[in-house]
This record gives sequence, structure tokens and C-alpha cells, in this order.
Amino acid sequence: MKNLQIRKMRDEDRPAVLALQVHEEQLPYVGRTREILQMVGPQHHCHVLTLSEEIVGFFIIDVAYHQSYSFTLQDELGLRAFLIDAGRQGQGIGKNAARALQPYLEEAYGDRPSIALTVNCRNPAAYRCYIGGGFIDTGEQYLGGKAGPQYILRMPVGASR
Repeated sequence: MKNLQIRKMRDEDRPAVLALQVHEEQLPYVGRTREILQMVGPQHHCHVLTLSEEIVGFFIIDVAYHQSYSFTLQDELGLRAFLIDAGRQGQGIGKNAARALQPYLEEAYGDRPSIALTVNCRNPAAYRCYIGGGFIDTGEQYLGGKAGPQYILRMPVGASR
């Protein structure tokens, strides 16, 4: 998917990001973009996924993730709110975006050792997407999620490669 790009979200991207939606059954795992954007703080770096200039997805890199969760490694980044618009799901965008994430993060956050995320145990499609994109299941679970147990996944970034 050569037209797929990752870049930092700009102010003018906000309406397109707010228009992104996930399927109703995915809401417990991701939430709505309006709610996500309301919770963004200075430690959250928002990014968009574009396909031929159209915004088709969104995610947050949490640069202070390692300060919030005991399962993280020192200085580890966190991937939050990774979503592909419902109308664009099933086209391989998620898996290709996950694959493109590692080189993007090496460029943008090369001083960090790795990135972690949690994915709900009842969300096998997202799990397969992340594993297919290069994340590794740590074999541990995070039990503090509001929607139930979550697998902990990790991928090396610049400083550990």
C-alpha cells in the first residue's frame, strides 16, 4: 500500500479526524474520536494515517506511557487510540499502518527503546493486525482495562535495534 502515509496531526486535520468512526462493537475498545481528542494532553502526540491524502486513521503516541503502567520498560512509548475508519476497514490498511509504524517511530522517536500497547482479549482482529504489523505478544496481560483483560504487545524502536 504505497500511498499509505503516517504524519503528525495538524490543526486543519481536526474535522477529518472527528469524522472518523469505528464500528459500534469496537467502541468499548477505542471510543469516539471526539472523546479521545478531549483527553489529549501534552504527553500525547496525535498522528494521522492518510491514503492518497485522505485521512483514513488516527493514533496517539504517549511519550509518558512508561510513567503510567508498571508493565512498561524504561522510556517506552505507548500506542493509544489506534483506529481505522469503519468505512476503510478490511482493506489491509491497519496491518500496513502497523508495519509502517516501526520505521516511522525510528525516525520520529529514535531515542526510545520500544513501544507498547494493550489490546483487548475480545478483539482478535486488532490483535492479528498488531502481530501482523510486527508487534510481539509479551505473554502477559493487563487486567486494569475498563473493557476487560488485555494482551500486552511490544515492538522495538530505534534505541533498541
